[in-house]
Amino acid sequence: MLNFFNTTEFIESLCTKYPVLRRFFCDAAPLVYANTLSLTPISKETVLVLSPNDYWALAVNLNAKSAKEAVKYAPALFDLSDQYRYEAQKIEENNYILIAYNPDEISKKLLSLSHFSLIQKVTFAQWVFAQEPRPIHLPNGKYLTTIEKIVIEMDASYINAPSSIELDEVLAHPRPFLKTVSIEGFIPAALTQKTLKTTLFILLLLLGNLVTQTLFSYQESAKFNEKMTEIRKASKLPVTSIEREAILGTLKSKETKQLHVRKVCKEVADLPVEAKIIPPPSMPVASTAPSSSVEGIILIPGSKPGEANRLLVENNASAAISSVAAVEIISFQGEGIQELNYDGNSINLTIDTRDSSAAEKLKNAITKQFNHAQINSHNTQLEVRLK
Repeated sequence: MLNFFNTTEFIESLCTKYPVLRRFFCDAAPLVYANTLSLTPISKETVLVLSPNDYWALAVNLNAKSAKEAVKYAPALFDLSDQYRYEAQKIEENNYILIAYNPDEISKKLLSLSHFSLIQKVTFAQWVFAQEPRPIHLPNGKYLTTIEKIVIEMDASYINAPSSIELDEVLAHPRPFLKTVSIEGFIPAALTQKTLKTTLFILLLLLGNLVTQTLFSYQESAKFNEKMTEIRKASKLPVTSIEREAILGTLKSKETKQLHVRKVCKEVADLPVEAKIIPPPSMPVASTAPSSSVEGIILIPGSKPGEANRLLVENNASAAISSVAAVEIISFQGEGIQELNYDGNSINLTIDTRDSSAAEKLKNAITKQFNHAQINSHNTQLEVRLK
């Protein structure tokens, strides 16, 4: 079974032998190493290759069917903080390369690089150089090499320099079907060109929707005004006729409401609620001894000094009365409506019966008279709400 490297070499050989196939199979994006970004011209199609120092890599054997399933094991295998994210690459059956990276740390490094705003995609050195058998010489004097399927960066003292290859030669080699990660995965807050285009598209949709709704509302309003004009012309009514009808309708509604309140008040007045009047106790009549002094006494025509005051009514003398008149006080000592108010929607009554049996009879009478009455009973007192 051919591995990925042999398959890539086979495809590249076909592209070299048959140039027409290069457009479909070997049209790979240009690559640039992160540490040499300032030295290399780039474009929007350029893919940035991260150094092994920017991530952790681990070769594992997992009973997983795909890289998507294998990446679920990465947090437990690396045991890193929650800030890390993970990627997985399948190299053989049940063999995977897991990658862990911290987006915050990488973002700080990438933002310091020149021309970074043009980069749209990012990949890892593990995905690009894992199948290269020779050490790769970097511009900083170090080398990239593969040890136990993991790409690492090493000093020159540990590498056989004559057998190495320059980084530019490796990057110039096309990499079809290269796995990449969108730049938003590393710098979520970066305002990329794609983000701007998406935001502009959404704003244009919202603006178009707003303009369409405004246009439809204007058309509906114009149609309504035309219809109103046609109705006025057909009815031959003055312009203010509709407004007048609206005012009359409001007044009729108020009148109907007032009549309903009057009707309810009339029915309340017909309830068997009686007020027991207890006359006041008789007041003592002050004695009027004869006195020649008229101080403090008001003489009524027909009376003489020293005599009891007399009142002439229709030329007839009445019996003598005290100069201090007794006033009759009317007091509700029995059943009676203590309070009545109208809150705009219903009439509220407070009735004091001073007798629990009388309260029950009155409650039954109110329920019989008003079907929707709400009654709260408190011993001898009833609180009634009538609609």
